[in-house]
Amino acid sequence: MVSLLLTGSLAAPGLAAAAGDDLAVREDKALRAYAAATDQSQRHGRYRQARALLLTQEGNITTRVEAWEKATQQWVLGWYKVMALADLQKDIPYTQFEAELQQLLRVQHDGLLQLSNDAKSVKASADMALELLGPANPGTTPAEIGEYASVLQALTQRENELRTAITQLSAIPTSRMARLETLAQTSRQIILTRVRVALLKNARYPLEQTLASVQALLTAEQVVDPVLAALTRAENDMNRFALNLQVYHVEEALAQGRTLCTSSQAKLAALTSPAAYVAQARSRATQLCSALEAHASGLLSYGIPKADLVYESIAVEKASLRTICKSAQPPVACEKLAILAALTLPDLQSMNDAKLRFVEYGWSELFKAATHP
Repeated sequence: MVSLLLTGSLAAPGLAAAAGDDLAVREDKALRAYAAATDQSQRHGRYRQARALLLTQEGNITTRVEAWEKATQQWVLGWYKVMALADLQKDIPYTQFEAELQQLLRVQHDGLLQLSNDAKSVKASADMALELLGPANPGTTPAEIGEYASVLQALTQRENELRTAITQLSAIPTSRMARLETLAQTSRQIILTRVRVALLKNARYPLEQTLASVQALLTAEQVVDPVLAALTRAENDMNRFALNLQVYHVEEALAQGRTLCTSSQAKLAALTSPAAYVAQARSRATQLCSALEAHASGLLSYGIPKADLVYESIAVEKASLRTICKSAQPPVACEKLAILAALTLPDLQSMNDAKLRFVEYGWSELFKAATHP
C-alpha cells in the first residue's frame, strides 16, 4: 500500500490533474519570463550598438561631426585666400592670376562638395543608430520580469537621452549646409567687386578687359567644376567596381557614365570663354570618359561568367569578415554577410541573372554598412 501511494497509483484523479495544471501554468509563466528577458537583453544590445555608433567605435558620429566642423573652418578660411588674391596684392601677370583663381575656386567647390557628402554620411549613420534604438519606449515593464522594473526604466531613460543626443548632434552638418552654399554663392559675387576696387586703385591690368575675363571665368567655373567633379567621381567608382570584379555594378555604372558623359560634353560645348580654361576642361572631360570606358571594358571583355565574378568579388572581401565583425554582439550587417559568405560557386552558378545581381549588390551594401557605419 505504501509503495502504491508513493507511486501515485491510488492518488485521487482531481489531485493529479491539479498538479499537472500547476506544472503547465508554471512552465507557461517561465517561458513568458524567458521570452521577456530575451527581448530586453536584445534591446540592451541594440542600445549598446547605437551608443557605440555615437561615441566609442572607430568613425563614430561624434568624431565625424567634430571633423566636419574643423573642415568647415578650413573651407571658410579658403575664401579668405580667394579674397586676398582678388585684391590684386601680388605683382603677377594676369594669366598667372587667372590660373591661381581657377585653382582656388576649384578647391572651394570640391571642399563644399566633400562637406555635403560628409554631412549625408553622418545623417546615414545617425539613421542607423536610431533604427537600432527603435521608437521611443513607453517605459512599461512586462509583468513576468517586474522585479527588474527599475533597471528597465533606467534603460528607457538612457535610450531616450541617447536618441536625443544622436538626433541633435547629427543634425548639425545637415542644418548648416544651406548657409555654406549661400556663403559660396555670395563670395563668388564679391570677387568681381574686389577686383574692380583693386584695379581702380592700382590699374595693374586693363580694367574693362580684366573685369570681363573674371566674369567669364566665374560663369564658366560654375559649370566646369560640377561637371568635372561628377565625371571624376564616376570614373573613380568605375575603377573601383572593375578592380573588385563587381560586374553588375560595372554594367550599371557604364550606362549611367555614358549618359553623364553625353550631358557633360553638351554643357561644356556651350561655353566659349575663357578659351584656354574651357579647352582644358573639355580635354579633361574627354580623358575621364575614355578612362571610364576603359575600366569597364577591361572587366567585361574577359568573357568570364558572371557567377564566377560574383563569387570572386565576395571571396576577396570575406577573408576580412572575422576581423571586421569581431564583437560579442555583431551588427545585423555582419550576420547577413555571413549568410552570403557561405554561398558556394555551384550555388551561384545555379542562380539566374536577377538573383546574382541581388547577391552582388546585397554583399556590397552590407559590407559597406559593416565597415563604414
